[in-house]
Amino acid sequence: TGSALLCILCLRLSSLRNTLAANLPPRVLLPTISKCYSCMVEDRKLAALMSILQEHIGHMEREQLSAHQSELTTFFLTSLDFRAEHCQGDLEKAWQVEGGVIDCLIAMVMKLSEVTFRPLFFKLFDWTKSDSKDRLLTFYRLCNRIAERLKGLFVLFAGNLVKPLADVLRQTNSAKTDELIFDSDRSEEKNCLLLRSVLDVLQKISLYDTQKFLSRERADALLGPLVDQLENSLGGPQVYQDRVVQHLVPCVGQFAVALADDSQWKTLNYQILLKTRHSDSKVRFSSLLMLMELASRLKENYVVLLPETIPFLAELMEDECEEVEQQVQKVIQEMENILGEPLQSYF
Repeated sequence: TGSALLCILCLRLSSLRNTLAANLPPRVLLPTISKCYSCMVEDRKLAALMSILQEHIGHMEREQLSAHQSELTTFFLTSLDFRAEHCQGDLEKAWQVEGGVIDCLIAMVMKLSEVTFRPLFFKLFDWTKSDSKDRLLTFYRLCNRIAERLKGLFVLFAGNLVKPLADVLRQTNSAKTDELIFDSDRSEEKNCLLLRSVLDVLQKISLYDTQKFLSRERADALLGPLVDQLENSLGGPQVYQDRVVQHLVPCVGQFAVALADDSQWKTLNYQILLKTRHSDSKVRFSSLLMLMELASRLKENYVVLLPETIPFLAELMEDECEEVEQQVQKVIQEMENILGEPLQSYF
């Protein structure tokens, strides 16, 4: 039957792919993959090519990888440009193909030492400083994946990202600027996509920070732009809500843990409290979600922040928005659970 023949063909192709990846030496395979990429990129059917390369990198010895690292780096800088050069308007296709390229690059990164990864990372970082803003989408998606795999090691390289991350937070915040990073083809989706990636990168840096990465200077650079995201309605109500719950609140919670400093907790807490007086009920509601996350992350350390928090909660208990009123009750209950004592005496 047709389906049986198709199944046999798929198995044969898979076997051929494995044979090519495992048996051809890099000096033969890598130039061929570069040529194939140039021929195939316009058709945007690159999945098989990338899977061969990924498997091939998996088979390479460290010495081989070292000998061919420059060639591979050149190839990756070209193929990472897929989104910017060939797919600016088709975000779904760009996501799919770019994912395959990133998987390959991660396979190489995992075989590099700190010394050999460093120049590659800064080359990629410099690569974003072009006229093509689409490269930012690719770079921060890549950073997310690298941080996931390298964990604390990635944090060692993240110092140079603090200002650019803060800049992106400001330049994708519709409440703070009229000149968003993307302003043409599918610009709102691109700004939202970039913002989510940046929040996730920051969350991972905070999560894997064991070296006190968040110095006072770095924390000060990021804290304001992060909390200001509570006001960012970019993408509309549903996208805003999803971004707050899934990306912003977890990021700020982890950021607070990494701060590990009473005075900076106080600053962060107060900045969030100020947002609870915002004219938009959605912002007030989201601020309460963030306060609850802060309390649950800091646990008993949150006690020192209660005196300044209670007056704001008292105000919100009489909020004109019913959802906000209900959320305040949840926050108070959560804080009582965390601190193990009723808060009545504070009101």
